Amino acid sequence: MIWIDLDNSPHVPLFAPIIQELNKRGLKTLVTARNFAQTKALLDVYKINAYIIGSHGGKKTIIKFINLLYRAIQLYLFIRKHPIKLAISHGSRTQLVTTKLLYVPSILMMDYVYTETRIFNYLSSYILIPKYIPDERLASVGINLRKIIRFNGFKEELYLNNFKPNNSFRDTINVDNDQILIVIRPPGMVGNYHHPKSEELLISAIKYFSNFPNTVCLLVNRTKIEKDFIDSMILPKENIRFLEKAVDGLQLLFSADIAISGGGTMNREGALIGTETYSIFTGKRPYLDKYLEKQGKLKFIEKPADFHSINVSKKKKTINLPSNNRLVHDIVKIIIDKKKI
Repeated sequence: MIWIDLDNSPHVPLFAPIIQELNKRGLKTLVTARNFAQTKALLDVYKINAYIIGSHGGKKTIIKFINLLYRAIQLYLFIRKHPIKLAISHGSRTQLVTTKLLYVPSILMMDYVYTETRIFNYLSSYILIPKYIPDERLASVGINLRKIIRFNGFKEELYLNNFKPNNSFRDTINVDNDQILIVIRPPGMVGNYHHPKSEELLISAIKYFSNFPNTVCLLVNRTKIEKDFIDSMILPKENIRFLEKAVDGLQLLFSADIAISGGGTMNREGALIGTETYSIFTGKRPYLDKYLEKQGKLKFIEKPADFHSINVSKKKKTINLPSNNRLVHDIVKIIIDKKKI
């Protein structure tokens, strides 16, 4: 049995095709998930059966650490009853602690190298990394290269390959086709790599885009903390609204004319799907985002004045997804191979 732990919203669409392919090959999977952001709601969207165990620890470092240990204990008490042969996650620290306690081999997927490197290095059996991140970058942050397994692509391509636009999607979020849709993802204010400068850019973005006629600024917050912060900084306007329910993130991004995000996954999704995408992430820049910037698919916002160079208008959308149909099969093959060891 293969154990998959989903501890954040992006991990649900990421692992959905992997779970499907593993089950298709007759391999049993056990899925656990942390009750954080939209993770629980997205499990319903993607029809994944998962055991909800634990929640997020909040902003304070000491509470996060205590919560990490607590959830690891919760997982340990649950998982030890099952015949787990291999565990896999995308950056789940609690899963790594649990697998170490249970002497179960683990595969850790990651694509941002400036967080939790010591934990990932010490506790994981293998580290699954996109091929685009060079060994020099990994070695510079102390990652053990002997644990590295490469996969050919972006992790987002695992689920982008099957994307088909839904032309009536805007009806589900109450946005007219003739309106200019600006999708804005606030930076994760409880994240380990959050930088306060992102908050200034976030507020500037909302004020700038909401001043244009015929725009809808749809805010896709992770937690109540981001919503409360925005409410305290922005006066209510008819064209500023929060996304009230979990939706298919790819459909949302494809239906947008412009996407602004303080998080790496949504930036890469928007860039790869062909939406005009801007990053307000102000921490150490992900190598993959800089790679997309060089390709002209993503732009970084450095200061509030940078928004004024953006052409706020309806965009002609054409879908030109990367062809990487083998990626799910390649990842599943890696999982099966390591399960046998």
